[in-house]
Amino acid sequence: MGMPRVGIVGGSLAGLTAACLLRDIGCEVEVFERSPAPLSGFGTGIVVQPELVRYFLERTPITLERISVPSEAIRYFNAEDGSLLGEVRAHWRYTSYNALYNGLLQSFGMARYRLGHALVSLEQAGGGVTLGFANGRAAEFDLAVCADGSFSTARALMLGVSPRYSGYITWRGLAPRERLTREAWDTFDNRFTYGLLNDGHLIAYPIPVPGGHLGAAERCINFQWYWNVPEGEALDRIMTGADGVRRPVSVHADALPRAAADELRQRAAERIAFRPFVDLIGAADKPFVTIIADCDVPRMVEGRACLVGDASIAGRPHAAAGGAKAALNAWALAEALQRSGGEVTAALAAWEPEQLRQGRHLLAKVRYMGGLLQHGGRVVPGDPLIGFGMPARDHVFLSPAV
Repeated sequence: MGMPRVGIVGGSLAGLTAACLLRDIGCEVEVFERSPAPLSGFGTGIVVQPELVRYFLERTPITLERISVPSEAIRYFNAEDGSLLGEVRAHWRYTSYNALYNGLLQSFGMARYRLGHALVSLEQAGGGVTLGFANGRAAEFDLAVCADGSFSTARALMLGVSPRYSGYITWRGLAPRERLTREAWDTFDNRFTYGLLNDGHLIAYPIPVPGGHLGAAERCINFQWYWNVPEGEALDRIMTGADGVRRPVSVHADALPRAAADELRQRAAERIAFRPFVDLIGAADKPFVTIIADCDVPRMVEGRACLVGDASIAGRPHAAAGGAKAALNAWALAEALQRSGGEVTAALAAWEPEQLRQGRHLLAKVRYMGGLLQHGGRVVPGDPLIGFGMPARDHVFLSPAV
């Protein structure tokens, strides 16, 4: 038995990692991305996890130095009075969505990467999976790997499960060195910084300047500010673009009303006493806003279709491990298919239990972190329960003390 023909739904980091790995073991792979144009993370920063960059380091000439920048510490500030709460030495690296996406797409190539293919149906019969797309195309495969993100169409079609709003949103943005004050640059460069509030938190860290190449010669500062926003009118207002259309997930910078950006900066000036964060938010010329949602699933396999990355168990971003989980899913799937000699049903049955366990454990961790960080909980610098990465198997996450 040869390796299966694989259709991958979703052409972002999870889908491309799976595509490269399954191609490498002999599968015929085709990737379907709903966007009509190559993707952009709008400057989104990412903490480098070993699992996330394993493919680059083992199978491409791309090095960490080309796609990421280093740091030496994690610092925790009370953003309401500017006091330093603690610092731990921590040698993490940071990258951007664009650097990872461009590197993976370069590795996979464009020949079998299909833009403008939005999934509308997924049907199984006769030992195959037929994917149907909004453009009228249908394609049959031996295995469907669904990697279409937190608000996955495939998950909804297969399981009827959608993410639930967590009660807060995040503002994101970045600023180049030349737009920042000397104090702000010196505060945020070469470290990850938390700003803690009674009803939310901020983070900031350096990333490579976004661009079409894989170089990391220049860096800028990326930030996020998480706001607690009740569902209903308040959330609808924030998630409505300049065109009056309410967005379900993100309002990107090109659609953000000027009044919303002004509100972001005004709120920073009024609520944050730690001046470097105020300067950073004021220097970001293209902020955007995204809701935070998560979900669990009863299973990740349905016949000859499986869910990977955030299309399966979708978590919040606080542990910086969503990409790591997606990569773990992809590596384990490739290994299971190799062990089964390409027999799809056996491979998926062997693969699913550990992926569910890992995903649910990460979900518990990030829900714990969200409860702590968004509601004035006691944050202990260096606490492993709130560290980056996949959680240790023996960590138990209870409701945080606030």
